[in-house]
Amino acid sequence: MGKISDTVHAVHSVTRTLLLAALVAGAGAAGWTGYSLYNEPQRKLDEKERELDKVRDQLQTASEDLLARQRAMASLSAELKEKNEKLQRLETSMRLLKLSHRIARLRILDQTTHPESGRTLTTVEFFEVNDDGAPMDARRRQFQIEGDRVYVECLVVKFDDRYVEQADLDRSTAICLFQRIFGEYQQPQEGYQLDAIGSSPTSYARGGKMSAFEKRIWSDFWNIASDRRKAAEIGIRAAHADAPSIRVRKGAVYELELRSTGEFTLRPVQAPVTSPQEIAGKGAGG
Repeated sequence: MGKISDTVHAVHSVTRTLLLAALVAGAGAAGWTGYSLYNEPQRKLDEKERELDKVRDQLQTASEDLLARQRAMASLSAELKEKNEKLQRLETSMRLLKLSHRIARLRILDQTTHPESGRTLTTVEFFEVNDDGAPMDARRRQFQIEGDRVYVECLVVKFDDRYVEQADLDRSTAICLFQRIFGEYQQPQEGYQLDAIGSSPTSYARGGKMSAFEKRIWSDFWNIASDRRKAAEIGIRAAHADAPSIRVRKGAVYELELRSTGEFTLRPVQAPVTSPQEIAGKGAGG
């Protein structure tokens, strides 16, 4: 009887132990389940935060890259604008270098030999012309010079490029005033007077009228020419005398041009006309 009682007691003890273990295990499982259920949203939130941080980093990197690209584009745009402005100035300068105004023509009427000196005497007809080459007025002055090389002396005023490029009303082109015409065997002061200071030059895109601005320049030309500060005040780059020249032949016509930038060109526009006597002489010689 005692053994049966011990056996039953042992069975009860094992059963209690198993039940207790089962309860502990169940409580642990329930606790883990509860813990998992409680922390799962937080874990997912943390993952989302990390993903969001990653996206933020990517956006920051992309933003910085975009800003760098925008700065580079702005720099390139500024550089392109500067280059375009330089190109426009260059194109304007090239155009101005080619832009000329016809101002006068020389027609060689005769050439003879001085009986004593043996030098050539050249009879020149001088007249001012418009851009089409037509005479500006009825004046066709004739001069006899010593030599076959003709000089035309002018006073020329060149304005700063910015005024020429901007087509300034008074300073869009260089201006000149004829002084004298003479030959290679004559001193300039021995030459023939063309236009006196204060007269009205008709040949350089002014419509034959001298403005008050031009009168101011011509009336004080040499003081302006020798005073850089005074010249700069009215936009003058250079003011000086110039005397283009060319060796001439009887019967030929030569044209004097003034570029907008102030350079002179003296060139033939009509070849000499061969006389019947010259043709006959060439035929006999042949």
